[in-house]
Amino acid sequence: MKRLSQSKITLIIGGCRSGKSEYAEQLAYEAKGPVYYLATGVVTDEEMERRVEQHQLRRPAHWETIEEPLHPEQAVARLKDRQGVLLVDSLSGWVTNLLYDNNLINWQWDQAKEDQALALIRAFIGELQQSSLHALIVGDEVGLSLVPPTAEGRAFRDLNGKANQLVAAAADQVYLVVAGLPVKIK
Repeated sequence: MKRLSQSKITLIIGGCRSGKSEYAEQLAYEAKGPVYYLATGVVTDEEMERRVEQHQLRRPAHWETIEEPLHPEQAVARLKDRQGVLLVDSLSGWVTNLLYDNNLINWQWDQAKEDQALALIRAFIGELQQSSLHALIVGDEVGLSLVPPTAEGRAFRDLNGKANQLVAAAADQVYLVVAGLPVKIK
């Protein structure tokens, strides 16, 4: 638990296929204690099912998996007196779920919905800070490219960026993973 012993919250961000999940899993494995894997992904098609299976195959069997696509703050509250590591994969998956929860037909996004989503993210951070667990939060860095051409794409990019900023501000450590190489930025 060498790298985590000083850290309550560690944010690990990077682009798609950057190696961020693998790096978080490596940190959790090195901790040598109980690991709680909080999965936020939702299987929506065969390709996503294969991605989830790849993640599952990499995890040791003794890690406890908790699937919570909409309310990870509630899962953290249930675990807060436990010792060990909580690996959340991923913040961006959760942001996606928040954008589309009860919002699939005639998709609409407005300030009230964004405020609700940000309140949930703040509640999640608050639960992490009160928890006995060391948290590893995996998230996507998506703001380095072109402005998305759709309102949905821009809403995701903006909310994801705000979520990353909130978690990074609360984190003791932040790593940006680029081409499989973790770079400590905080």
